[in-house]
Amino acid sequence: MYDDFLEAIEGKHHVRLYDARQPLASQFADTQVVVDQGGWGTHGMIDAALAGGAKLWQIIGTGLNHIDVAYVLGTGIPLANSPGFLSGVALAEHALFLMLCLSKNLNASQRNFRSGVFYHPMNEELEGKTLGLIGFGGSGRELAKRAWAFGMRTLAIDVTDVPKAVQEAYHAECLGGPQELESLLQQSDYVSIHAPLTSQTERMIHRSAFELMKPTAYLINVARGEIVDEEALVDALRTHRIRGAGLDAFSKEPLPSDHPFLHLENVVLSPHIAGGTRETVQRRSRAAAQNVFRAAEDLPPLHQILAPE
Repeated sequence: MYDDFLEAIEGKHHVRLYDARQPLASQFADTQVVVDQGGWGTHGMIDAALAGGAKLWQIIGTGLNHIDVAYVLGTGIPLANSPGFLSGVALAEHALFLMLCLSKNLNASQRNFRSGVFYHPMNEELEGKTLGLIGFGGSGRELAKRAWAFGMRTLAIDVTDVPKAVQEAYHAECLGGPQELESLLQQSDYVSIHAPLTSQTERMIHRSAFELMKPTAYLINVARGEIVDEEALVDALRTHRIRGAGLDAFSKEPLPSDHPFLHLENVVLSPHIAGGTRETVQRRSRAAAQNVFRAAEDLPPLHQILAPE
């Protein structure tokens, strides 16, 4: 990311790379913009940036769950992130990849191949299946576009009203807001999470949600692990209350070596890499650089965060 950001900044500003071994005050002195990859800034860093005269705290990443948003806003330093559309393609492709791994029985087929067992297992097609999207922002819309190409029906819910023209453009049927979650869970063969982590979405996929899902359904999570009650998911997978899950995000990362996810046959896992493509990094770097240019001209940042949630 650092090299991509340097390229995007075009040599127009001096860039200083933070060194955790050096004192905070001297590193943040006379710093106009702090570019924070992933949103890991501490209170000490934020205080040092304020003392150094920072005009912007820019997060390279979408999620805000690692940084104390209220604390940043309380200092008066403007805060901006990298909105979902910048990583939408990457997340959508990865969600589709997990769906294909599950429908084509990747774990079982690899085990059979290495054991010399051919012509098994029997796989399934995505065509004709129903995809349920929890969140219809950047990545949800990109996944809907790809699901249409695979012949799937797409349902979606979102906290905001989605214009009919947008639904038609992405071949999706929006059921409404979060109050329609039960209907989406009941109808979907694949439930894919594309919502941010907030106090409203934390553990929104809980034990009751799995009871509503079809026993043949799969859960896909390329968002945040805390949106899912992982203990309830493990139970649902062990008892075959749902058929399987494709997971890229977890409440604790990396997973402990004894975590049940690592030992379940009906789970496909990846190490939180869904949004990590070269193209996403380049788009985010260009967006961050654009805000640096705006800060230098005393213009408000694009994609500014105005409230903790």
